[in-house]
Amino acid sequence: MSNRINVLNENGEEIEAEVLLYFSLDKTDKNYILYTFGEVDDNRMETIHASELIKTEDGYKLDMMPDDDWEAVKEVMREIIRNEQE
Repeated sequence: MSNRINVLNENGEEIEAEVLLYFSLDKTDKNYILYTFGEVDDNRMETIHASELIKTEDGYKLDMMPDDDWEAVKEVMREIIRNEQE
């Protein structure tokens, strides 16, 4: 996979995003992707998006994840931040 992907927005338009991380969790037996469109919030922090990454015959598709998965993904993100601060 490359470092850039095209993601469909709510209007069906393709927007290029930068891939930050691909990972899988044994706890859920699923694959996930963290990516950004380069958006910056009011605190000058870059917005990060997370999706379940599903392999298809044509490549991959992104899917929303259930709340339980989101909690596990947030923990991975927290762990990355902790490791970078050390």
